[in-house]
Amino acid sequence: MMAKRIFILGLQRSGTTWLANMLAALPQVAAVAHEDHRGVHESVFFSHFARGFGPWQDADARKAFCEAFAASDYYQLTEHEPELLPELVDSSDDYGDVFVRVMDLYAAVEGAEAWLEKSPHHTLMARQLLRAAPDAHLVMVARRTQDLILSRLYGFGRTPQAGIKRKLDVLRGSLTAALYRREMRRLAASENALFVTYEALKNDPDHATRKTILSFLEIEADPAQMESTYSANTSHTNDEARQLSLDELCIMYLGLGLARLVPLSALKAVQRRRAHLRGVDWPDWVWTMTSYDPTVSDPSELSDKD
Repeated sequence: MMAKRIFILGLQRSGTTWLANMLAALPQVAAVAHEDHRGVHESVFFSHFARGFGPWQDADARKAFCEAFAASDYYQLTEHEPELLPELVDSSDDYGDVFVRVMDLYAAVEGAEAWLEKSPHHTLMARQLLRAAPDAHLVMVARRTQDLILSRLYGFGRTPQAGIKRKLDVLRGSLTAALYRREMRRLAASENALFVTYEALKNDPDHATRKTILSFLEIEADPAQMESTYSANTSHTNDEARQLSLDELCIMYLGLGLARLVPLSALKAVQRRRAHLRGVDWPDWVWTMTSYDPTVSDPSELSDKD
């Protein structure tokens, strides 16, 4: 039987990792995970790998992609043989087809009925995800904007900027949060997508939200089993110094209000333009296991990793 395909979507710091880890705790669901990533590993496949090497029709682009993805932590953690990927590339129709086949095989080896992928970068790329896997289930999670902004300011041990730069970060955070929530609400109108909130997951004493998710995914499992086995990646604190000031709250609500006035298509166009100008900005954790560098064409020039 073909595996169920699940994509977890949502803005960074919204609870995507927690929700992915909850589902990955089920024996029915296979997910690429590692302790260094606090659980389910992001593939950034469609946002980075599928657009970082050139058109699929270009043989050199396919070769460069194959080398880079095979060296990635994500592919390494699937424990697929290195020789498998070139075979899949040669017999696939496009980048997305390669990813689905890699994950279908991963689920089969794990003896799971479903596989799960979680990359916040993919949230505005539903069209590409569904082109690769038309039967995929999209599970989307959003968080209260104020808490989301605070988490983005202080997450991963960050020290927020001060003054006007911090206020600009608050404004950008509110605009981005509004864009993602509007897009997820739009997607939720389709039968293959489910929208949940971080707050509903957190305050779920009778597991009603978990049951809704399992029902949507058509997975028969005890919702009590949906407990992450990884430590929480939280920046939550009651420290008053880590709260939004009154003027920052005003800026946040201003951003949310402005975002509601702009057509969603226009907001997405601005986001695509920003992504195009920024190019493929590779996260520093993509190749930690192999020290691969996509800017180095000669593998002999790669540094050995201790």
